[in-house]
Amino acid sequence: MDPPPGAAEFQAQGGRAMPSAQSGHQSASLGHPLDVEPAPGQEKPAPPATHAENFLRRLDDGWHYLDRLIQNFIPPALNPFGQLGAIANTCLLIAVLTGIVLLYWYTPSVHHAYESLETIRRSSWLGQLTRSLHRYSSDGCLFFILLHALRITFQRRFTGPRWLAWTTGVLLLSLLWFIGWTGYWLVWDVRAQHAALGTARFIDRLPIFAEPLSRSFLTDQSVHSLLFFLIFFVHMLAPLAMGVGIWMHLMRVNRSRFLAGRVMTLWILGSLLILSVLLPALSASPAQMTVKAQEFTIDWWYLWPFALTDRLSGGALWAFFLITGTTALTVPWWMAKRRRAPEWKAQVDLPRCMGCTLCAQDCPFNAITMVAREDGRKFAVQSFVNPALCVGCGICTGSCDSQAISQPAFNSRAIEKPLLAWIEARKARGERPFVAFSCSESAGALLGADGEGNSTDLPGYRVQSVPCVGWVSAVMLERALQRGAAGGLVIGCGEGDSVCREGMKWFTQRMEGRREPKFDPGKADPTRVRFVQLGRTSRGDLLRVARKFQQQPTASTAPRPRRRPLQIAAALVLVFVLSAATFAFSNLPYRTPHSPAPELVVSFNHHGAIVESRKLTKEELAKRLRHMRAQVNVTRERLPVRLRVQVDGQSVLDQSYQPTGLSHDGPSMAVVRLPVAPHLVRIWCASNSPTPPTPNDGRSNGARR
Repeated sequence: MDPPPGAAEFQAQGGRAMPSAQSGHQSASLGHPLDVEPAPGQEKPAPPATHAENFLRRLDDGWHYLDRLIQNFIPPALNPFGQLGAIANTCLLIAVLTGIVLLYWYTPSVHHAYESLETIRRSSWLGQLTRSLHRYSSDGCLFFILLHALRITFQRRFTGPRWLAWTTGVLLLSLLWFIGWTGYWLVWDVRAQHAALGTARFIDRLPIFAEPLSRSFLTDQSVHSLLFFLIFFVHMLAPLAMGVGIWMHLMRVNRSRFLAGRVMTLWILGSLLILSVLLPALSASPAQMTVKAQEFTIDWWYLWPFALTDRLSGGALWAFFLITGTTALTVPWWMAKRRRAPEWKAQVDLPRCMGCTLCAQDCPFNAITMVAREDGRKFAVQSFVNPALCVGCGICTGSCDSQAISQPAFNSRAIEKPLLAWIEARKARGERPFVAFSCSESAGALLGADGEGNSTDLPGYRVQSVPCVGWVSAVMLERALQRGAAGGLVIGCGEGDSVCREGMKWFTQRMEGRREPKFDPGKADPTRVRFVQLGRTSRGDLLRVARKFQQQPTASTAPRPRRRPLQIAAALVLVFVLSAATFAFSNLPYRTPHSPAPELVVSFNHHGAIVESRKLTKEELAKRLRHMRAQVNVTRERLPVRLRVQVDGQSVLDQSYQPTGLSHDGPSMAVVRLPVAPHLVRIWCASNSPTPPTPNDGRSNGARR
């Protein structure tokens, strides 16, 4: 759902390397793929980096292994882990539509909500199916958003220009959880009861309501219908805010994929339908505010805060959510170990720019726009790079035949000149030189290469690491082959969630002659260019492909055909695993920390007596202004209310409660819970005074079971 970074953001591998004692050959783990020799007298700019980069990269390798496993059987276009954001949006759309349809049967009333859902279960199979689809699509949406966030984190796609996508993503995740939380209120079962009590404990710390919200949930009769309808209203309107948030989340992404494709959508809808039929969503026992439920099942995707709201005070809840929320929102800043220098952003060499607009069309992140010409040349427009949006992917470099746009730290002209000289030198010695352009997130990033591009792993190749294969222009390949290169190997990253989005797509179309600037077969033989997509975990496959390419540079490499029955079987297994994970966390047991023993709940909203007026002393009168020297002091302030509780003659509570209001003229309020079995209970509640009034004895009927 949020834009991936350019490879320039990463401390990738394959540049100037250090010897490795373990492997016996040069390792690139300490280098950067975009390391290039600076101009004489110029210091090399440090590449951007994040904290814990090596650790996050190892976790990211796990995603690559998973992609490889899935794509052995399923086409990349149907790999769900390569389009997590689009799948989450598709699930969200299904949840919104089924929620609207569910209103045909549902009654939004605290007195009739539970019974209306039970009526659906008993008498309407279509209504029950709609309810189950609504619930499981909501769970699936949150599930895939969490997976999407994990992958973004492991790929370090959250710093620099992507701060907006990250922060809006965190806010969208919070808003989605809030929508689900309020949705469980509307069932008004025991889960809704705990959600209401937890929300009241959280909100009561703020001076919002005239009296504590928790007083509304003491008995079934005290629950306000207006409050319930307010929750229903919020639950219905909050998805509109989700739409605005998703627009902000994707506003810096060009040609974003909002929804999954048709085939993937059919798989999503089919899996949700099967799950809804086999395991329909049901309500728990009805909410009874005077009964303490001990154990029930909950949807852990949305109701996990029960573990906190049932155990922490309101202040501790605020501290937890404020700290975790602030930490998550500020990740793009405190996780950035080294900021991106201007040399890592694309810049325009204006005298070379011909205003062709190709760079603006190809930029995946809306960082390039066309503006009016400034140098007076015959071209009407020129390219303009917004450095605040540029992620350094280098795709614009491959779009420009005139090499008018590039990154100073990774200048295409400065790289091409020694590359062509190396080819000519090898050709003069009678060798067959090969060049390899390797994406910094591909298997080629693990090749040990010295400053000249020579690698002991790939003898006979000059290895040039690039931020993305979209950086490689058709004209650069043409010139390399014209100068005598026997072949050009272009190594893209895996076919999962590409870090530079459209770079491999544009490169493929340029080579096939379907996108400008396209490869010209009249200048060089396109069969001598081999393009492979191999993730970081496919180093062995890369070595085999590279050696075979040296032996047969013009041989075609058709992809291995996948058998249809095997694809369907693998897809069914994957659907089963994802559906099982969705259902498992939506129906897990939960046990409350509350004691099963009965408790006495005492709640009051009582105005204490007004402080008695008194005659002021001479000293007090002297301190006042002449026109305010009244003989008697009159005040609106009230006395605190004192609450005393005795059980079988033993005092269990004796406490005073201060009046509310800035002038201490409001009522005193309290909600007190005392563990007590049915006994003789005496309760005093009156203005604070040395001698409380004599109460009437009686058996208490306010104990909660």
